Amino acid sequence: MTYLLVVDVGNTTTSVGLWNAGRVRAVQTCSIRRTYGSTVSRLVGKMVAQVGRRQLQIALSSVVPQAEATWSKWCLQRGVPLFAIHGSTPTSLVNRYRQPRRLGPDRLAAAVGAVRRVGAPAIVVSLGTATVVDAVSAGGEFLGGAIAVGVETGLVALAERTAALPRVSPSPGSSVIGRDTEACLRVGAVLGAAALVEGLAARLRAVVARTAPVVLTGGQAKLISPHLQVEHEVVPSLVLEGVGAIYEYNRGEA
Repeated sequence: MTYLLVVDVGNTTTSVGLWNAGRVRAVQTCSIRRTYGSTVSRLVGKMVAQVGRRQLQIALSSVVPQAEATWSKWCLQRGVPLFAIHGSTPTSLVNRYRQPRRLGPDRLAAAVGAVRRVGAPAIVVSLGTATVVDAVSAGGEFLGGAIAVGVETGLVALAERTAALPRVSPSPGSSVIGRDTEACLRVGAVLGAAALVEGLAARLRAVVARTAPVVLTGGQAKLISPHLQVEHEVVPSLVLEGVGAIYEYNRGEA
């Protein structure tokens, strides 16, 4: 039996899981810094010990070229087959992005994962280093969408580009009105992100379908979810699910 390890390398974190019977299990998440050099071995070591290296294959989505190179080298040295997904990789969706090679594989995988769960059309929201809202048409076409600054990224930028604003971590507040500078920054980051997602989702829905389901993923999804007034589903493993589905599609197993 061959085991598929699905990997999502983002700008901030890396997630790894085992793909089995169309589902992701045993997910591990770590800092992006742990995806370089010999630390890749530490990340997947437990799974390799469980299933054996000869039975292991890896499907990878990486938005960090250096990290993809490290995973490729690790697999080559150990004889582990690697399937690296890119924006132009064939999927079950029709890719309408004007420059597929510049499309982040995580966006494509998230869209595939969302359609597997809720069907098409769909609005796919990723809340991570960047806030990304994408649209899939009723005909199963990946159309693209919008990219904005991420919740924590914006707070870091404000602290670095201003003389007086402190650096704070995003967290839910008890009031819509901040009573001090730190609270104001948190309200602006969290509720601002919620308003951004709602506004972009509404505009994309007006194009594809006003009742298109909204699916959230990413490291800040659980933080923003309670503040959204649009019905939605939170799926932390959405990209990994899409990675597994794309692998199967390209192996003729879908």
